[in-house]
Amino acid sequence: MKSMFVKHSVDLGDERKLLKGSIALVTGSSRGIGKAIALALAQAGASVAVTYKERAAAAEEAAEEIRSQGVSAVALQLDVSSRESIRGAINAIIDAFGHIDILVNNAGVLQQKPFLTISDENWRETVDVNLKGTFLCSQEVFPLMQRQGRGRIINIASSGGQLGGTLAVHYSASKAGVICLTKSLARIGAPHILVNCISPGLIDTEMTQEEIHSESGREKIRQILLARAGLAGEVARVAVFLASEQSSYITGQTINVNGGLYLG
Repeated sequence: MKSMFVKHSVDLGDERKLLKGSIALVTGSSRGIGKAIALALAQAGASVAVTYKERAAAAEEAAEEIRSQGVSAVALQLDVSSRESIRGAINAIIDAFGHIDILVNNAGVLQQKPFLTISDENWRETVDVNLKGTFLCSQEVFPLMQRQGRGRIINIASSGGQLGGTLAVHYSASKAGVICLTKSLARIGAPHILVNCISPGLIDTEMTQEEIHSESGREKIRQILLARAGLAGEVARVAVFLASEQSSYITGQTINVNGGLYLG
């Protein structure tokens, strides 16, 4: 199967003004779905904070790609499992832009491993990044959005958190937690902070290459109604919609972008 994970951009056409004047923080946005979302938000007019944990050059490249479109961007180091790191990044964004309107909790780790071989450390790292990171970033941004009287939080879950997974139990459990956290935050943030979740299926990115080219991945593709893996840009389109006023009456929802893998 030919890999398409380098394709991130989304053509928004006349929608370039949807997010004009907005400031977005996208965690884990140096590659994959996060990068696609950062680029798409910028195409819609938002200034973007691109964040990374270790891939500084890739994050700066993404930020420069955004700047080339005439939109402001910064690249910031961020460890979503550390409250201190999160506060530092938020302070830098406030210094640069003055406010944060959109938070996309995208940073995540995926480890394919049989259940009986998952160690305590494997479990801790996965939950710390995928679930605790979403909690911490949301908790730190919430007061800013409450003072502004507006805000959008978009959490990235996974169909694994809806279906379960035999080779990534810790990942699936963490993503199921993200879905429930989304519902709780939507109740707390209403009516001014809208909180929604995107649940991608098998998306062709750098992180999923091992799965896609495995026998279990090929079997999963056979179960997808559209008979292919998705593209990062197809997830990014939904993020732009949820970040914009086009979604002004939607909160607490999980939007599935999975090609028909999961029909719940």
